[in-house]
Amino acid sequence: MKDISGIRKEIDAIDEKLVGLLNKRASLAQKIAAIKKKSGSPVFIPARENEILKRVGQLNGGPLSPEALRGVFREIFSATRSVEKEIKVACLGPAGTFSHLAAIRLFGSSSSYSLEPGIDSVFKNVEKSTCDFGVVPIENTIEGAIGQTMELLIESQVNIFGELYLDVHHNLLSPAGDMRAVKTLYTHYMPLAQCRKWVAMNLPKVKVIETASSSEAAVKAKKDKNGAAIGSVEAAAIYGLDVLAEKLEDMPGNQTRFFVISLDKAPRSGTDKTSIVFSIKDSVGALNKILKPFAAKKINLSKIQSRPRKLAGWEYVFFIDFDGHMDDADVKWTLSKMKGQTTFFKSLGSYPNAKA
Repeated sequence: MKDISGIRKEIDAIDEKLVGLLNKRASLAQKIAAIKKKSGSPVFIPARENEILKRVGQLNGGPLSPEALRGVFREIFSATRSVEKEIKVACLGPAGTFSHLAAIRLFGSSSSYSLEPGIDSVFKNVEKSTCDFGVVPIENTIEGAIGQTMELLIESQVNIFGELYLDVHHNLLSPAGDMRAVKTLYTHYMPLAQCRKWVAMNLPKVKVIETASSSEAAVKAKKDKNGAAIGSVEAAAIYGLDVLAEKLEDMPGNQTRFFVISLDKAPRSGTDKTSIVFSIKDSVGALNKILKPFAAKKINLSKIQSRPRKLAGWEYVFFIDFDGHMDDADVKWTLSKMKGQTTFFKSLGSYPNAKA
């Protein structure tokens, strides 16, 4: 016990230093906030935070894991930002959805969250400046693009401000205590699509009821003694459900990509990605021709996807992600060459590449 007492005193001394250093860091952040206010710069700058996280990872000698240390620093960022300004973030609710978890991963627990009933509500809150930022899913490695988000990006005046790739693990949550007692499965359509084989094999006779979100599924399952939901471990803890089975997803490496949306434009980072959407006339070789300027300037295309255009029968819009910033000289030249060939063109934003 004497040994433990001595070690605890050392920990107390370190904690005392940490408190002082964290407050000193926050004081410096206040000075930066004053400068940002004069220049109109946003409080949340993902590129700067990513830069710090990379540096912290390089400095880490253990025993803390890199992910644990990144988690600590994300909360430091969140607490520091709250000293500068309270940030309000809209995302799909209720609490415990993967959108909510992604938002917390980006903005930390010191931010304020508006948990919305739908993706369209997230966009509306950002458009009306009720919230500073929104977090919305854009695509999943198993099920592909989120059509509603793509449509709203075309219609809305918001900018893509950042991105996050979140590892997604689905679990069977239930008050039943035994999977054999489950008769009804509540689930959002996306998690169900990602776990279709598992559900067919393990719950072949259950009645499936679709919900607006994975957390709403957990809420409904909580009220049904023979119910279950597909959701996150965090949702199980929030709603008091047992985890009857883990990692239900049909394919390993399941990830969902999320966009941060804002009325502001993201500051240039040096490792940026740009997203655009456009339409072209239906003619032989039209798409090949419009993409040639990218090849000429050796600009890497990381994504190209087509989608039927609303209110225009059998016309398509193309979503493209590519490396570089809208203000780069090569990007400006490329877009100037392609715009003349489009019937519709919109820049969705330039933002830090989360995988750079």
